[in-house]
Amino acid sequence: MTIAADSVSTAVRSGPTGPAPFSEALHHFATALRYEAHLRPEDVDPVWRSILRSQEVLADTAELLGSRPDIARLDLGRPVFVIGFLRTGSTLLHNLLGRHEALHSPLLWELAHHTDAVRSPDRHDELRDRAQGYVDDYYRKAPELPAVHFIDAGRPDECHRLLANTFHSMVLEMRYRVPSYGDWLHRQDLAEPYRRHREQLQVLMSLHRDADGGQPVPVLKCPFHTWFLDSLVQAYPEARFIHLHRDPVEVVGSTASLCRVLRGARSDHRELTEIGAQWFTRITGLSRRLAESRDDLIGGRPVLDLPYRQLVGDPQEAMRRICAFLEIPYSERFRAAVSDHLSAAPAHAHGKHVYTLGDFGLSADAVTRATESYRKRFGV
Repeated sequence: MTIAADSVSTAVRSGPTGPAPFSEALHHFATALRYEAHLRPEDVDPVWRSILRSQEVLADTAELLGSRPDIARLDLGRPVFVIGFLRTGSTLLHNLLGRHEALHSPLLWELAHHTDAVRSPDRHDELRDRAQGYVDDYYRKAPELPAVHFIDAGRPDECHRLLANTFHSMVLEMRYRVPSYGDWLHRQDLAEPYRRHREQLQVLMSLHRDADGGQPVPVLKCPFHTWFLDSLVQAYPEARFIHLHRDPVEVVGSTASLCRVLRGARSDHRELTEIGAQWFTRITGLSRRLAESRDDLIGGRPVLDLPYRQLVGDPQEAMRRICAFLEIPYSERFRAAVSDHLSAAPAHAHGKHVYTLGDFGLSADAVTRATESYRKRFGV
């Protein structure tokens, strides 16, 4: 079963004054879905509805910014971005930082329904339940996912959900087999998609303004930002970065395994050696760029390098370091909140993630050789 060509054309051309925003990106993504993704017949409609929903969110964001100048003027402060390869502890860090009284890590339901949440404050419980329904359905389709990457509507989640609304996100090549789209994406300038990301974040953070008009500083987490740091910095010149580092051997294998699980939610076609080759290429290529020019890519913005083993080995000390970097108090209230989260969400609480590099046609020696400059530059 494939997505109908007339549906693709209609969505690309929709809009009262011409092509819909990001119509070229949508064309490449939808065409790849149609010809390459091998979606199950019953999953075609849900995937297509998600595409239409992304277009609606962009339109709703533009309408809100036009009618609500207070949102358009919203000061985001100095946003914090957690970057690094996938599988480096960013979910743990994002959850912990979200417990600080001066910070906010956007929750999954907010990322999915921020425009509806602003328009209808009385529907927040309904919107959270709807987001949890999405999560529950994903778990039914991909039962291994909780052990690999636990998500919940009421927990912080990745802001790839904002960028994906512009059809410029690597999460799309993670969820679906769309190689032609991925090749196209990595040749693009993402300055405009990131500008739209910022607009959506302003809408979301308007939900957290206090009576005096202030709000916490947003903490954003998405490993895919690391491939497009120069474009991100154009949209967020005041950004600060926490860069997580982990042994690339563990990163490549775990990322490939996550991709296998996610694609299984919508397709039975999962060629493991193809998945392994894709993420080996993406990760080793980025490792060389980071080794050569990470500081240039972020334009000299403040950055704290944090090894994965330090984060998981002593989370409280890692939080102390991060608070000093962000110039916020490492308060007793925050220390207790960190302890509470660690007690409530121990490692492997939802099962153990089991995989080997060999499953994906890869070897530790090959990854080690290809990431030598990154290892040396960041002491991994």
